[in-house]
Amino acid sequence: MARRRRNTIRSVLNKIIYLGEASEHVVLYIDRPPGGQQRLAELPVARIVRVNNWAMLLDDGDTVIPLHRVVEIRRRDGKVVWSRRKG
Repeated sequence: MARRRRNTIRSVLNKIIYLGEASEHVVLYIDRPPGGQQRLAELPVARIVRVNNWAMLLDDGDTVIPLHRVVEIRRRDGKVVWSRRKG
């Protein structure tokens, strides 16, 4: 089941990027900063350089965010495109 979910996240993100709509979308994910408390963070899809089977690679060339931390993908106007939340 988890594999299917990651593939769905990957497919949605790759479609947004391919269609040139990255600047219109954001990803909400669980951020776990070193020494800090975990929090919900927002990431512009435009910062994502590549999405592979397990993670998103960002434009700084160093940051990798695992797909299992993605909670939601939404448009900047607030419309949810994909959500891990049920109900």
